[in-house]
Amino acid sequence: MPELTFTLPPRPPFRLDLTVWALRRRPHNIVDRFDESVWRRILVIGRSPVAVAVRQTRGGSRPEIEVHVRAARPQVVRAEVSAIVTRMLGLERDLSDFYRLARGDARIRELADRLRGMKPVRFATVFEAFAKAVAGQLVSLSAGMHVLNRLTEACGMPGEADGATVPMRSFPATSAVARSNPDALRALGLSRQKGEYLIGLARLATDRKDRDFASIERLGDDAAVARLSRIRGVGRWTAEYVMLRGFGRINIFPGDDVGGRNKLFEWLGVDGEPTYDGVWRMLERWHPYAGLIYLQLIVNGLADDGHFAQSAGW
Repeated sequence: MPELTFTLPPRPPFRLDLTVWALRRRPHNIVDRFDESVWRRILVIGRSPVAVAVRQTRGGSRPEIEVHVRAARPQVVRAEVSAIVTRMLGLERDLSDFYRLARGDARIRELADRLRGMKPVRFATVFEAFAKAVAGQLVSLSAGMHVLNRLTEACGMPGEADGATVPMRSFPATSAVARSNPDALRALGLSRQKGEYLIGLARLATDRKDRDFASIERLGDDAAVARLSRIRGVGRWTAEYVMLRGFGRINIFPGDDVGGRNKLFEWLGVDGEPTYDGVWRMLERWHPYAGLIYLQLIVNGLADDGHFAQSAGW
């Protein structure tokens, strides 16, 4: 398979390991792998798999990542790979205002210092954000991840990333899910109702007139949430999750996310039952970075569990 290597310059500060763990969320994620300081993933560009391996080659004030691509025509897909990797890893996100805010607030400063260099990530497509939301509705993140892994094995495209020691597949291809049926998805662990939701979302995402919900991405926050909430199977939690994880709206904390709310209350040392309104009242002082804090709390918990080194030398 032809190969190509090029570099990209993230806005400083940047740490690949922290950023990728915001994508991975759990060690048993088989789509976004992170081994020996290398992020590996199979993208789908057009109708073909493109294997990507990314490593950080420089930190400090001039960080750099190296992107290794394996594809049938790597030069042809280089620009799109660059755009996807940049978007997913938030390479162009300027968080200097957030770090200034953190310097004047002892509570957020501790979190920001510990996770300095973590960028706000987005999933590769809006459909991927929807799929992960549907799989995670009313179940634990770990349980939802197992379902997504089975879906990946059934509907993902195979590829071989540089240095990978195990076979890899892309996130489930939208077209494959759109052609599926609820019984087939039920065999993979989704309820029949969730299967119907996911198939419907895949068919919307493949609409040539509005591919991957592009018209909604152009809307303001309130209008976008309202549009998303009209889609079958999409409630407030799913809509807000997609706003953050699919559209990159880092001002939005999915307030109905039980795990996210619990992490927030634990981090703040607050007693009582977390509520949606209570979450937003607590986060007002850190506007417009509520969604970034949501992502940081996920990675902070992973750091507490020892999933990666506290310092990567960058």
